[in-house]
Amino acid sequence: MSATLKLDNRSEVNTEIVAAEGLRASHDVISVLERCKSSSEQIIQNLPDLFVIMDRTGRILKGNAEASKLLNCDYERLLNKNVYDVFTIESKNIFKSRISVLLKDLGIKQLQFELTCIDENGHQAEYLWTISKFTQMSERRGPLIKVLGKNISKVKEFEKKLSQIFSAIPLGIFTVNSAGEIEWPYSLYSEFLLGDNKLAGKHIEKVLFEPIWDNLDPIERTGAMQVVDCIGGDTLWFDLAKLHFPREVKYTRQTPDGLKSIWIGITYHPITHENIVEKLMIVLEDRTEVVEARRALEMQREIENSKVKKILEIQGCSGSLLEVTFSDFEELFPRLKKEIDSRDLDKVARSLHAIKGIARTARFSDLEHDVHQMEDTLMEHVNQKKPVDATWLTENFDRVRKEWVDMKSLCFALSGKQHGLHISQEDFSVAIHELSDLRRKLDDPGKRQADKILERLGGGNFAKTKDLSSLEAKLIHQKEATCQALAKHVDLEFDWAGVQVIQNEMLTFTEIFLHLINNAIDHGVESPEERRKLGKSERGLIKIKATTQGNRVHVEVTDDGAGINREKVVRAAIKREILDPVDAPSMSQDQVYDLLMRPGFSSRDEATNISGRGIGLDSVNEAVRSLGAKKLEIASEEHKGTRFSFDVPLT
Repeated sequence: MSATLKLDNRSEVNTEIVAAEGLRASHDVISVLERCKSSSEQIIQNLPDLFVIMDRTGRILKGNAEASKLLNCDYERLLNKNVYDVFTIESKNIFKSRISVLLKDLGIKQLQFELTCIDENGHQAEYLWTISKFTQMSERRGPLIKVLGKNISKVKEFEKKLSQIFSAIPLGIFTVNSAGEIEWPYSLYSEFLLGDNKLAGKHIEKVLFEPIWDNLDPIERTGAMQVVDCIGGDTLWFDLAKLHFPREVKYTRQTPDGLKSIWIGITYHPITHENIVEKLMIVLEDRTEVVEARRALEMQREIENSKVKKILEIQGCSGSLLEVTFSDFEELFPRLKKEIDSRDLDKVARSLHAIKGIARTARFSDLEHDVHQMEDTLMEHVNQKKPVDATWLTENFDRVRKEWVDMKSLCFALSGKQHGLHISQEDFSVAIHELSDLRRKLDDPGKRQADKILERLGGGNFAKTKDLSSLEAKLIHQKEATCQALAKHVDLEFDWAGVQVIQNEMLTFTEIFLHLINNAIDHGVESPEERRKLGKSERGLIKIKATTQGNRVHVEVTDDGAGINREKVVRAAIKREILDPVDAPSMSQDQVYDLLMRPGFSSRDEATNISGRGIGLDSVNEAVRSLGAKKLEIASEEHKGTRFSFDVPLT
């Protein structure tokens, strides 16, 4: 029994020990909790921003010293104060509406907004408010809201001063966030430059890049699309990408006076943190005056370079070639003007082709280029049967003529002669040309009378004759220029010693020979490689022969090229709708050759500055007929060559 009693006493002692240890542990936990609570209270008290927990009526359940300061009360009396007391009626309603949005939408964790309140001194203060649901306490009395308020009055004052500074700077300065949106503050000059008085919140691509998109080159367009992508990336990527960003662009904006274009310089400055581009500062500058001054300087340099180029081209011509070239142009340009005024587009095209050929012979590259462009556009309209604007024709003629006048002025300046040989040289040339046209319609006695009148005017070259051999230098130059352009080797031989024609018909003969030489080199003579395969000499041969037969001159131009391929001619004529496919099988060889001289015919799919417009042999045939010949005769043998011939009377 005594043993049993001892056992019971020992059990009671153990129970007391366990209870004591449990009590001590609970005390330790409570002590830790008290310390944590004290620490959290201390943290809340020391927060630099306002902190309160409130119900939806605004009654404060917990707060810190900053809250009591704003409400102008002791901290001990803060509980049960109302947050809404610091707002005006309008601001209170806005705050309440934000609370309602937060509590109704379960998907919203917190809201942040700016709203003014009344501080302890009775002054309006700018605050940034952050509200969120407080779920650490029971909601049996309704939902609780945690409110943080940061006084941003000094920040706003700084922004205001910054804005004032910005407004005085003639630069567009703004920052762009990671969403690509322009942030406030920005310089007011930005609004002026971009013609938009509300930039804040707008996307940089919409405001800056879309209006200039058509003025950007492909590299700049790629760069414009990368500007926003670089925000949020590292600085190395930004430094590489910015090489493609647009830097100087033409910007068209709306002004009170209508649309106005200016040149804007753009620079990009990354705002970084720990090597990451967080935002981008963009600076815009009106560079209109700078760009226009630079372009004027560049234009002046181009003019000077062009002048030097023209001088070198003139000096590269022999005196005899210059003399013949200028003489031809003195006739061709007045003729072209007359054809433009009468809207005879076929003749305009032929005259342009002739001027281009002579310019290429003399190697007047700018004149050749300008005429080629005009000819291209004109033939495109003619072939597509589209109307040709009279103003365009006149303006382009003036441009081409100015190029010729510039060449002539430089030539006279280099030679030390006065500009122009006669008073009103162009008007005089027009009169001579018109009288020459009239002469062709007269009978022989009338022609002799016209010759006497022209003789007195200084234009009477109808009674004078000139050797065809005087054209040799020009034709050799033409042959060399065409061979160089087509990478072919061709010799040119003449057999016309002593053959003379009327001087005023020399220009027409020149046009004929220039066209036929071009045609032979381009379409007839094969490339050196092809000639080797055919067992021919690498160098092709063109012969020009003229003989006097009674009161007529017989002319032949032959080449040893590929000859005329009947099937190729027929296919080209059908393609250009010059020939009905039904008629092709029954055509004689001469009829096929006649197709070559139909207006618009060309075997080329694409035009070049040498051929492909369908005015080569057509033009030659017209020129031959204007000299009194019946037509241009053609004979050809495939792989052997082609012969063009015609007879003209000596009048």
